[in-house]
Amino acid sequence: MSKALKAFIIAIAAMGVLRFILTVSGLPNNVVKYFSMSAIMTAGLIYFAVVTSSHKERLKVSYLLVMPYMTVEVLALGYTWASGRQTIFHASEYSLGTTIRMHTIGHLIGGLTWEPVLLIFVPMEVFWLLYSAARSVFKVKAQA
Repeated sequence: MSKALKAFIIAIAAMGVLRFILTVSGLPNNVVKYFSMSAIMTAGLIYFAVVTSSHKERLKVSYLLVMPYMTVEVLALGYTWASGRQTIFHASEYSLGTTIRMHTIGHLIGGLTWEPVLLIFVPMEVFWLLYSAARSVFKVKAQA
C-alpha cells in the first residue's frame, strides 16, 4: 500500500471522527456538513485515477477509500441507534427516509458491495479515461 493511499485512508477516517465529535458536541448540521469525508474521497478518486496503472489497481483503491468512510458511518449510525441521540449521520437529508436500523445495515452491506464500485471505481475509471484521452491529444499536438 502506497504512502499516498495510507494518507487518504487516515484523512478520511480523521475527518469522520471530527465530524462525529462536532455533531455530538451540538454543532448544527448546516455547519458539520462542511467537514466532509466525501470531499476527501473525491480528491482520492481523482488522484488515484491519474497515478494508478491498471483497472485492477483502481478497483482495489476504490474499496480501500470506502472502508474508513463505511467504518465511521456504521459506527456513528450505531451510536445514534443505541443512544437514540440524533447525529448528522442519520439526518433526514442523508437517510432517505429510512429507519436507523435500515440505514445502518444498508451502509454496512453497501460499503462492502456496490458503494466502492459505483461511487468510486466507475467515476475513477471515467476520470482515468478522460485524463488518458487528454494526455494522448496533447502528446500528439506536442510532437507535431
